[in-house]
Amino acid sequence: MSRITASSITGLSGAAPTFTNGAVVTGVITATTLSGNVTGNVTGNVTGNVTGNVSGNLTGNVSGNLTGNVSGNLTGTAATFATLNSSTGLVSLGSTIKTKGFVETQTTQTLSGTVLALNASNGTVFTHTTTGNIGIVSFSGISTESAGTQTYTVLVTQGATPYNVTTATGIGTILSTVVISPGNVGYSTHVKVGGGTTITLTNSAGALDLLAFVVSYDGATSIANTSFKIVGFAATDFRGIVN
Repeated sequence: MSRITASSITGLSGAAPTFTNGAVVTGVITATTLSGNVTGNVTGNVTGNVTGNVSGNLTGNVSGNLTGNVSGNLTGTAATFATLNSSTGLVSLGSTIKTKGFVETQTTQTLSGTVLALNASNGTVFTHTTTGNIGIVSFSGISTESAGTQTYTVLVTQGATPYNVTTATGIGTILSTVVISPGNVGYSTHVKVGGGTTITLTNSAGALDLLAFVVSYDGATSIANTSFKIVGFAATDFRGIVN
């Protein structure tokens, strides 16, 4: 067995030497830059950017952004999940989620004509101060990847003039729309309400009411208006307790 002892090895004209049959290193490799594929196990810390595919197990902490697909189990603490599904933005978890704190995004939604447009990309909890009768409730951001249900809640405060206070002007008298994502295609269906009547709000300026809408998709391959059911109900006239 031959042995070469040198403090520096260079190729011709100062270029990097080429090891055509590979190289076996039993000690530590220290390099400024590593370019190419790594096959085998890597033990230790990686500081810097890693671009490419990882096939195998990654054990340890990742500090930074993870961009690409994850096939397998991801265990540990994630600071931010921007998107786990590039086409729909869905995060699908197959087990129970247990948390000590959970805050839903709340969005203020105004009326456009007679349409109250509730967009799931802004959150599913909304506040609204009435400026006119709510005729149509539009629900967007509904995923049709598989059968599922999405719930929207709206905390409504009556303005100086109360609206939607009679059965004839109540919410649910006009077809509402469901806009799916991706595709941005709309489908029309009625909001189903208890007792076959409409949803009426408290007839008092400044009154506080809570609306809830449950939008259900049946998973049909050929999507149609009948693929969606919307159930709506209200808890009305919230007020403080007077002793």
